[in-house]
Amino acid sequence: MNIAQHLVLSALISFGTFAQAQEAAPAAPAPTPAPAETQEEIPAPQRSLLKTAATRDFNKPLYFDQLDNGVILPPLELEYDLTGANGKILKIGNVALNEKNFFFALLPLGKTHSQLNQVLGSSEAAKVTLVMAWPDKMMTHGTLEMISRTGAVLWTYNFTEADHTKWMKQLEEWRKALITKGVPAKDLVRSGVFGSQFAIVDAEAAKAPFWGQKDSFRFCLTQSDGRNSTKMCSQRYGTKSSGRNVIMGKVRVDPTTPRVLVQNEEAPMKNSVVVAADMPTSFFAELASGESYEFVTVPNKLELMDISDTKKPNVLRIVGYDTRPIGRSIILNPDQYGSLTKLLGFEATIGDPRKFWAAAIKKDDPKIYLPGQGGGVFKQRFELSEIPRTQSRVYLSKRTPTGTYIDGVKLEGRKQPIADISSEQNSAEVDSKDPANFVWHFKATERGQINRSYLNVSFEGKTYKSYYEIYKGYPRELSGRFTGVQASGEFIIMGEVAYNQWFEDLFGWTNYWLSRQRWGFSAKYFQSFNQLKVDAAGNTAPLSVMTLDFKYRVTPGLWGRDESVGGMLSYQNVTFDKLKAPMLGVGAFWARSMPKVFDDFFNLMPFMRYPKWVDMEFIYYASSMDSKVTLNAPMSLNFHGKVLWSDRYFGEAGFGMKRYSFTDSSLNQKAELNTFYGTVGLGINF
Repeated sequence: MNIAQHLVLSALISFGTFAQAQEAAPAAPAPTPAPAETQEEIPAPQRSLLKTAATRDFNKPLYFDQLDNGVILPPLELEYDLTGANGKILKIGNVALNEKNFFFALLPLGKTHSQLNQVLGSSEAAKVTLVMAWPDKMMTHGTLEMISRTGAVLWTYNFTEADHTKWMKQLEEWRKALITKGVPAKDLVRSGVFGSQFAIVDAEAAKAPFWGQKDSFRFCLTQSDGRNSTKMCSQRYGTKSSGRNVIMGKVRVDPTTPRVLVQNEEAPMKNSVVVAADMPTSFFAELASGESYEFVTVPNKLELMDISDTKKPNVLRIVGYDTRPIGRSIILNPDQYGSLTKLLGFEATIGDPRKFWAAAIKKDDPKIYLPGQGGGVFKQRFELSEIPRTQSRVYLSKRTPTGTYIDGVKLEGRKQPIADISSEQNSAEVDSKDPANFVWHFKATERGQINRSYLNVSFEGKTYKSYYEIYKGYPRELSGRFTGVQASGEFIIMGEVAYNQWFEDLFGWTNYWLSRQRWGFSAKYFQSFNQLKVDAAGNTAPLSVMTLDFKYRVTPGLWGRDESVGGMLSYQNVTFDKLKAPMLGVGAFWARSMPKVFDDFFNLMPFMRYPKWVDMEFIYYASSMDSKVTLNAPMSLNFHGKVLWSDRYFGEAGFGMKRYSFTDSSLNQKAELNTFYGTVGLGINF
């Protein structure tokens, strides 16, 4: 019997069956819904119901320390079940894999959804497209292989995570365009191509050997990352072609005996196995319908930040960061970049990279599921003894800084009036006039690190340990530089010493607008190593320049970490032979982490793959401090950057232009020097 007789061609030739199969596929790009047992709302504390201490001005919560409040995290487990539908459904954690959500279809693009032709050109709609669907949490990129019945690799196609993201964006663009044309949004969630994870729009241009293919085959998707890997293989397919037309369907095969291997050994069809936290776990499952799923991966550790009760008696709220659980969760600190910033690639590259998320767990069965580092799903259970009360949570002012230069920075907070607070680190003082308000002197001793300080909260007979985190930066930097200057046809080598310092506040006075992390001071001294021509007679002399700058940031923050613009008042004293010109100027500066688009470019060089900080400043000197000296529009424009090879040590480079122009009436001499320069140096933060 030939291959054509084995094809169930009607299963995927008609669009209706393709769309029907998509109903079980996860929506794209929305997160995969969790099973019923974890499909809880992710509650946030509501002051009207829970009477928390939060207000509009005090809305930054302290987290409850999970370990000191009686939370135990047992070892991670690999939970699986291949008993459903006689071995045709694999549940790995809270993700299901079966023939309805893992399959391939070969169709003209215009037939992958009943309405898609409305937003496609005729030539695009006619392209034969290979559409792929799988549970979206299992893979984002990898290698697609088309493997014959004998095991020969007929075709290979690689797609990156960027390709996957691009496809998700394309689906979203089509979805928005169809909604604009009046197509109901509910028809564009899981139906047709909108339930896919990836597609090769022009399979013929990708040299896929579907045309004239006589042998049956299966598709395998592989994602590898170091020692971690995942592989999913489909049922067997076959094609029949005539000219440029081709159809693909599943081949009838004898049922496969389902089996499971854990750590390369035969295992029961259903089990939950404790796994090592720092060693790879291997798993293989073959379904009765012919699909297989396997992985070798190290589990991801749960980075738990907070746990508390909610308004629902049986629902708890947890907060973590980095690895996001599989199921329903929300990001608490999403990126706030606008579309133009993303288009230009000007996202920040220095700061706290952690993404915090919140999820709900059931109190009577507390658990979540986490993806592995390179595939798989692992269960994290919770052993709970005392659940912190949301009403007891303390909140800090919305203007609480995320960074500081000092130990003991004052943080304004708000608590329940009947709650008591205490700190074993520095101190916490309650306002005698309003027992709901307090001032906390935050303990931060480690520079270049995120510091965690604790506050004990006693509420209704219970004491909970809570905490907050603040990054402590370096307020001072000192560097030495060599500068090459091109001026009036001469090349000058100069040495420079630069010092920069920023202040937490002004002499202990903390005011958000006028004091906190607003003021800075810098000093620079230049000295030329070679002589410059003084006059037409050929006399030469060295050039030296001393500069003192006072700076004010428009927004508070840390130098080297938080972006800001500001103004500056500058004093400059230029010495050239007998000429001396002290002067005052005003200017502006802009400083930030290197924009991502440039950071990615510099990261092509291994020694540049470190955090980078850039700044620019312009100063115009308008006032002479010597009545005998007249200024002729001296100015300075400087572009500067540094690469932080460690928290303390950095390399730096810069370029710019400076104009030194003035007349000394007492000497009847005029100096004018227009310079373009480049500089390199080394420095230290302290």
